[in-house]
Amino acid sequence: MEFLKKLLIGRAENPKIEFLRSLVVGAVATVADMGVMVLLKEALQLGAVASATVSYGVGIVVNYLLSNYWAFRHSNVKSGTVRFAVFTVIALIGLGINDLIIWAFEYPLAAALVFGGLLRADYYYILGKLVATVVVFFWNFFSRKLLLYRSEKAE
Repeated sequence: MEFLKKLLIGRAENPKIEFLRSLVVGAVATVADMGVMVLLKEALQLGAVASATVSYGVGIVVNYLLSNYWAFRHSNVKSGTVRFAVFTVIALIGLGINDLIIWAFEYPLAAALVFGGLLRADYYYILGKLVATVVVFFWNFFSRKLLLYRSEKAE
């Protein structure tokens, strides 16, 4: 019970808590991201990469707010403007990784039906988004931890 309290309430006290909170933040941001992406793709008939690009922005806003106000205990960047700029650059690189993976799943992999009959070609983008989410999570976590949220001991 004490661990759960430390996980959910107050400032993160150690890197394990920060990582677990990042997983929670990532999950909440992913739900927002995936929901918007599927809505744009299926209801509005936008392309998968365009839908993923827009939805990624929604996920990043959710991620930024929760990361800064809940997940990380300490930022080594005092200026909110600089912190947001660095966060944005990391997010834009993550967006490139995200869109590249989704494009690869939607076009060359779906066209070749690399998963055979296990998955309809028009749903490859969803699998691509799941793969991209995992890859981009680790990119974002370690980049932010290194550049924005180093522990006091690392300084």
